[in-house]
Amino acid sequence: MKFPRSYSLLASLLVVALCRVGTVSADVTLAVLNPRGEVQPPPVMGIQPRLSSLDGQRVALLENGKMGAHAFFDALDEQLTERYPRATILRIPKPQGSRFAFDATEWYPEVARRGDAFVFGMGD
Repeated sequence: MKFPRSYSLLASLLVVALCRVGTVSADVTLAVLNPRGEVQPPPVMGIQPRLSSLDGQRVALLENGKMGAHAFFDALDEQLTERYPRATILRIPKPQGSRFAFDATEWYPEVARRGDAFVFGMGD
């Protein structure tokens, strides 16, 4: 197929223009930004020493509200009460049940204040 002469001339001009743009362009500086930002990590606290016994201690049982958790903690409560009759067993359900997102900044310190040890468990 033969192209008209005007198409050939137009194509030649386009190629020349594209080549000149690459050689005449100004310097470009790109800044790469981190979309995650800078987040300071929370302070790290060490692990508390292991209790020598649960006898006379306050044991907090924390459940996430899913099915099956309550039955598990009923059995655990019974076992702990039988083995450690002087221990106080506290049942503390997780706020908002099994929903993951909740503000724990007040809940965890409250659990630490009320109990000497804790067991966290989930059902299903």
